[in-house]
Amino acid sequence: MTRECLCRYTLAIGSLLSIASLAAGQSSTPSFEDLSRSAQQAYDAQHDDDAERLFGEAVKLKPDWAEGWWAIGMIDYQHDRYPECRDALTRMVALDPNAAPGFALLGLCEFRTKQYDLSFQHLKKSHMLVPVKAEGGPLLNVANYHLVMLLTRQGAFELAQDMSIEVALKDRDNSEMMFAAGLACLRMPVFPPDVPQDQRQVVVMAGKAYWDLITQPPEQTEADFKAMVAAYPKFPNVHFFYGTYLAAHHPEQSVPEFLEELKIQPESVPARVSLALRYITDGKIADALKYAREAVALSPDSVGSQLALGEALKASGDDQNALAAYQAAEKLDPDSSKVRLYLVNAYRAVGRADDMRREREEYERIKKAQQNWP
Repeated sequence: MTRECLCRYTLAIGSLLSIASLAAGQSSTPSFEDLSRSAQQAYDAQHDDDAERLFGEAVKLKPDWAEGWWAIGMIDYQHDRYPECRDALTRMVALDPNAAPGFALLGLCEFRTKQYDLSFQHLKKSHMLVPVKAEGGPLLNVANYHLVMLLTRQGAFELAQDMSIEVALKDRDNSEMMFAAGLACLRMPVFPPDVPQDQRQVVVMAGKAYWDLITQPPEQTEADFKAMVAAYPKFPNVHFFYGTYLAAHHPEQSVPEFLEELKIQPESVPARVSLALRYITDGKIADALKYAREAVALSPDSVGSQLALGEALKASGDDQNALAAYQAAEKLDPDSSKVRLYLVNAYRAVGRADDMRREREEYERIKKAQQNWP
């Protein structure tokens, strides 16, 4: 990350490196104003070691100077001193809990030190502090790229794809992000450098298809998907990915792709969930129940499986057992506003008005707490 970029980030959070005016009179011990001014001058002259030493002395005199901790963190990040950067920015965000760039750079440092859980928490915080349609700038785009990688590694593939959409709408030519999106689309829970060489091309093709879906005319997207399926007809989740595209744009053509995926991966839970939901729409409730129950049997801890079963049971008229499936999903993911909304409707269907109101309140609370999160 260049010095110029880091300076832009400083401006983005309100001139964090602005220096106080020099106090009248001099003393034998440098004042905070003297130190902060000299630190800025050293930084501007690219004397980073001197700048960091002077910023360090300044924050000793004024430990609640968030801008000083930010400057120290920037210098450490620029010189690949990630543990030191992490420690400085931990102090900074404690002083300024609304500093999106601070949380972003902290999360990036923690990614480098392989503290992936903390990195995810802080990158997510940074993302949520910036409105979806706002221009986050280069730093926050890099942060979102790392968020996509972490979500994919966690197996939160749909959420990673949603995050990729936000980046694609702002940055239409980002090959690294396309590759990361390709991993999410093919449901490969690995970081990009860990993809074997003989699998990289299919990931490239999947990422391009997804990116073009967002940024290019439909004809280009269709061509991308057909080329991918033709080149890699037996690669896991290629047919599933194509099926999800068809389900959204040509739903009547999606079922054969999901069934083809089951031939390649006989225990595919996502393919079964997608089939169940498609068959509900087609009015084939018995088939929907079959695939939804198989999905739950294969993966009882899958929120998607439980929701699909709930939908299939509801479509069959079995509201009580549908409610039980939604409740199982809620236990698996109590912080999902989507699941809470399913429960609102389920409680309404069985006439439990008090529970319906409680779930509605939980839904509103969670939505408010997770603003700007996909």
